[in-house]
Amino acid sequence: MIPIDLWIVEDDAGYRRNLRTSLEREKHIKVSRVFPSCIEFLAAVQEGAAPDLVLMDLGLPEMSGVEGIKKLRKMAPDITVIVLTVMEDKKKVLQSLDAGAAGYLLKSSSVREIISGLQQVFVGGAALSPEIAKIVLEEVRKPSPEEAFNLSTREVEVLEQLAEGLTVKEIAGKLNISRATAAFHLGNIYQKLNVQSQTGAVAKALRAGII
Repeated sequence: MIPIDLWIVEDDAGYRRNLRTSLEREKHIKVSRVFPSCIEFLAAVQEGAAPDLVLMDLGLPEMSGVEGIKKLRKMAPDITVIVLTVMEDKKKVLQSLDAGAAGYLLKSSSVREIISGLQQVFVGGAALSPEIAKIVLEEVRKPSPEEAFNLSTREVEVLEQLAEGLTVKEIAGKLNISRATAAFHLGNIYQKLNVQSQTGAVAKALRAGII
């Protein structure tokens, strides 16, 4: 298995140290850098460094995690962020997903659940703690204003498969199209919905009643 190069952005030194120790017990995870703030993290990215995945808290000093994710999307959109926080606030959850987070895990999750989330996102999936998935589903049930995103039938089909947790490769197989075509549709979806990640696309499509 290809090792995951992971960075952690967390201001609680004790939790950060324990989390790093626990994750590095896994042979396929390497926590190469840790940061106490988004400012230091973004400075490292600006210097050209790039991990495979980032675990980021939201309640950070000077710059919130949500703001950090937004800035990262402009600087290095290929870097994938998974939120790891104590916050279950609905507004923060939706803001994080819309900003581009590929997952939202709670610190109450077990180490095994966090590792599972990392693995899912690493292969192109998404990761949501059960409590967060419930928040997203509750948001789906709410009536929302009709928005004209002009998605094609095929793009809606791709979104529906994303909502089922399928990767781009799996979607291509399910819809009997090439992986390149599936990726092309996904790019169009991002542009039309004005989002930066698969979870963001699914969350917005669900809230708008598209799927």
